[in-house]
Amino acid sequence: MRKTALAASGFALLLALTACGSESTPTTNNTAAPQADNKPASSLFNDAQELVRAASSKADQAKSAKFTIEMDMMGQKISGSGQGSFEGANSKMTMSMQMMGMSIEMRMVDGVVYMKLPEGQAPSGKPWVKLDGADSAELGQAMNQAEQSDPRKILEMVQKAGKITKSEPATLDGQEVSHYFVDLDLKKAGGIGGASEADLKKLPDGVVVPMELWLNAEQLPVQVTMDLGEMMKKAAEQAGQSLPGGTEVGGKMTMKYSDWGAPVEVEAPPADQVGTMPK
Repeated sequence: MRKTALAASGFALLLALTACGSESTPTTNNTAAPQADNKPASSLFNDAQELVRAASSKADQAKSAKFTIEMDMMGQKISGSGQGSFEGANSKMTMSMQMMGMSIEMRMVDGVVYMKLPEGQAPSGKPWVKLDGADSAELGQAMNQAEQSDPRKILEMVQKAGKITKSEPATLDGQEVSHYFVDLDLKKAGGIGGASEADLKKLPDGVVVPMELWLNAEQLPVQVTMDLGEMMKKAAEQAGQSLPGGTEVGGKMTMKYSDWGAPVEVEAPPADQVGTMPK
């Protein structure tokens, strides 16, 4: 049971880390950036490159955000909320998640990741677990799967292989936003979550993932949804696998972002409350 809790915690942790941002920024033509950044909020982008240029630039300037995550994968529902700042080696984050009937809390500060495991699952009788490079090896696969929850990673994918199919002004959670519908060619985008070359070869050609992006008046992402259901079905078919009758693939992910630029304060747990990851 502890192993299950750790695996679930690891997946949740990596969702959190990528949700609050990463160091990578989509490569764009910097000479054109000011024009895109100054686009009136009432105007809509028709070109994916301009959209990416504006949104990624604003996210880089803001450096921090609050976020929520909701996922439905093969009948497993995952939800979480937190806040983080993404400033390279100085990044920090705090988050709580609910999955597989468990509640998990996570913090990242001073280059160290801490997880508070469900009661009865913590090693050495201490509620917190400290992760370092050696402990993170088993979480590598989960990191690859979780990368898509980083808004700038998503923008990078849109830049590589996204096409805006529709755009419209809208209202979301009481604020005026620009709503974009994007078709993403997954194979051209390089897969999801840092897929390996071997993984990319396994993907069927022309797999399109429906994506929706909502940008606020400052051109900052406030919501992103992706529907991976069709991709998951095709991947299973190509691998010669069949899903049990009645199994719902799911595959819908929703990420919300708010309070861009707000200060983020994170403290490490008390040292006497921290154990190490069991081997």
